[in-house]
Amino acid sequence: PFAVLGVYEDITERLEATRALGAEKERLAVTLRSIGDGVISTDTHGNVVIMNRVAEELTGWRQQEAVGKPLSEVFRIVHEETRQPCANPVEKVLQSGCIVELANHTMLVARDGSERIVADSGAPIKDAKGNIKGALEYVLDVTEEAQQQQMANEKIENLNAIPTPIMAIDT
Repeated sequence: PFAVLGVYEDITERLEATRALGAEKERLAVTLRSIGDGVISTDTHGNVVIMNRVAEELTGWRQQEAVGKPLSEVFRIVHEETRQPCANPVEKVLQSGCIVELANHTMLVARDGSERIVADSGAPIKDAKGNIKGALEYVLDVTEEAQQQQMANEKIENLNAIPTPIMAIDT
């Protein structure tokens, strides 16, 4: 004679929670992919955690290659005129815990050496208790707008360079 002892556990709630978590994760991934500007998320050390398709196009880095790398390696920014490296905005965010915006004349140098004029801002990622868990870098390509502004400025300069005829009026 022998006995069979069986134990069972109802895991219905756990399965439902797992499905809900998976659906929420997919919704967030779709949202991130749908944003029309570059978005890069980092951990508390400033290393890339996730980036959207636009950020991949701007930086020349695929997400799979960028994950774990310092943002400064993936998101190389220099001053447009001096070509000096700009301060890493995520470092400023992580130190201050505040939203930080780049100065004007910031140029993003992509992995292939191509350059885009960008505007960006960084924001802390905080948990429910207000603890910083990372940073979010939001990148807007303003190259076209900057080129249009430059052309408009050049037209104004050219108009100002044309001598104005002076007419004498006899009285």
